Amino acid sequence: MSVFNTVAMACPACGTDVSFELVHSVNAVRRPDLRTAILDRSFQRKACPTCATTFRVEPTFTYLDTKRKQFLAVWPSTEVANWKEVEARSQASYDSAFGPGTDGAEFAIGQQARCVFGWLGLNEKLIALDHGIDDVELEMAKLATLQAMGEMKLGKAKEFRLVGATDEELIVGWLLTRSEEIDDEYSVPRQILKDIAAAPDTWAPLRADVSGGMFVDYRRVLLGDAKKK
Repeated sequence: MSVFNTVAMACPACGTDVSFELVHSVNAVRRPDLRTAILDRSFQRKACPTCATTFRVEPTFTYLDTKRKQFLAVWPSTEVANWKEVEARSQASYDSAFGPGTDGAEFAIGQQARCVFGWLGLNEKLIALDHGIDDVELEMAKLATLQAMGEMKLGKAKEFRLVGATDEELIVGWLLTRSEEIDDEYSVPRQILKDIAAAPDTWAPLRADVSGGMFVDYRRVLLGDAKKK
């Protein structure tokens, strides 16, 4: 089931308390409307009744879709710097619910379990799944694209994300983390995914770097490098 809790959040513009039904867990099979709202970016977004400023509350919940075999532990974007600790907590929680010997063990068969940060990270996982894109290969493709563009660095207050796809192209771009607006958008030949899949030995080191745990994201590599400097 999907679980909500009503709380008052201060409007970032005028400080007025705005009532939100914050979600603790989303069951996308029982509530497909919530999945739709996440994808169209309306979920947990409201306008302040006093100043009309529209704002969105950062996510902290679990997302389960047994039909599509997808589990996501969703955390605020501000927690990404602590990804190693949060990933460990996410894995422990997942194991307690879906590990061997648990009531949920049968649902874990073939299920993809991921840890994501912020609405942009969550949306990307749903978009990739809808377009039949392996998320590990996607992150490798994004890093290869950033390298070709000469932008192998962490964006300041923005993220490099998949926003759509066609049969021939991946639509990726830099999105602003807070507003979720697209800053720049690019089309990348979808062939890059086939090239990655066709050369497993060549891409093996990078695959290990981006998929060492539940947090499968290009920033796993860049944040790791940043901490070494």
